[in-house]
Amino acid sequence: MTEKRIATTAELIYQVGQLEGQIIQRQLADIGIRMDHARLLHYVGETPGTNQVRLAKYLNVQPATLTNMIKKLEKQNLVVRRIDPEDSHQRQVFLLPQGEETAGKITKTFHQLNDIVASVNLAQQGSLCLLSKRLRDYLAKLT
Repeated sequence: MTEKRIATTAELIYQVGQLEGQIIQRQLADIGIRMDHARLLHYVGETPGTNQVRLAKYLNVQPATLTNMIKKLEKQNLVVRRIDPEDSHQRQVFLLPQGEETAGKITKTFHQLNDIVASVNLAQQGSLCLLSKRLRDYLAKLT
């Protein structure tokens, strides 16, 4: 007789994250966008004119990595950088019309996934939020 193993909460969170990532990657493949670029486009769509410092922090990437991402998206005519009128050392990022269309598809993908997650009664949803906060706090102490 085989023993049934119970997954830990951490394993379940990891599995859910992996599945969400796979679903999003498959849907993004249809529009030719990678996950990191999708997150960038989605954020810029939600906060037009965000500067590169905030964007790098949101995406948790180094400034040089962000610059390379933006350059690639500029070549695809999805985004444009402009000098911040209040601080000439900063660059703001905006979506171009094609970027707005792509960001709309990305947002739809994210909402579809969110609807799936919301359709499940997560009795421990509050506990997972608390866990997330505690992990963020712990991470802040390490840096």
